[in-house]
Amino acid sequence: MEGFQTNTVVRHVVVDEAQDFSPFQYEFIKRLFPRARMTVLGDFNQAIFAHATSLQEDTPVAKLYGEEETEKIVLTRSYRSTREIVEFTRAMLPGGEAIEPFQRDGGKPVAVQASQPEERIRQIVRDVADLQAEGMGSLAIICKTAAESLEAYHALKDQLDLRLVTKETATFEKGIQVIPAYLAKGVEFDAVLLYDASKSVYHRESERKLFYTACTRAMHRLRLYAVGELSPFVTAVDPELYSLVPAGGSVTAS
Repeated sequence: MEGFQTNTVVRHVVVDEAQDFSPFQYEFIKRLFPRARMTVLGDFNQAIFAHATSLQEDTPVAKLYGEEETEKIVLTRSYRSTREIVEFTRAMLPGGEAIEPFQRDGGKPVAVQASQPEERIRQIVRDVADLQAEGMGSLAIICKTAAESLEAYHALKDQLDLRLVTKETATFEKGIQVIPAYLAKGVEFDAVLLYDASKSVYHRESERKLFYTACTRAMHRLRLYAVGELSPFVTAVDPELYSLVPAGGSVTAS
């Protein structure tokens, strides 16, 4: 409607979180910067949107420029999380064994099962106090949706000093954040508490990468809470890779 202009000054374009761009968007970027080379970085395992692009096999970039003009470099070492968290989260993914953990040790992820939502809230409050006593400066209570984040915030705000993160939030701060998983992508925290890892919330195959992305925001400690049965993304993992405790039990990670 307004015409189209190209930019011939820019000679190199860097695309981050590349799995979230559609083939149409790559075509548009190439047309917008016709003289530019392109560096594309992304993680297919974090492709949580419906239009997400596969960065495996034939990528849209390779199709744009041709196989001869495209170099593919696969990075498999994970430096964000402890060895225990990486071993747990990679077990959720088909082909996840290719992910190499960095040799920084910490406690195993802990899955907590509660019989009532109130038990979960009490356990989260206790766990936050314990994690802060360990020296964890940034904690995220990660929810599936904005609506669930609001629910968690209201359930916890009288007992914890926390901040609700929405799409209007401009900056991240130290302390306790309540945040939906899709806004946590690309961010990292000392400790992550997954507010509801129940089967009723995470059971569709289309939710696997969202669940994986939420868990991998944790650098040092990962806690998962379920009212009732845990998500099959957890129960399908080797039980030696995480600790399972009832609400009110000890969550000291081994």
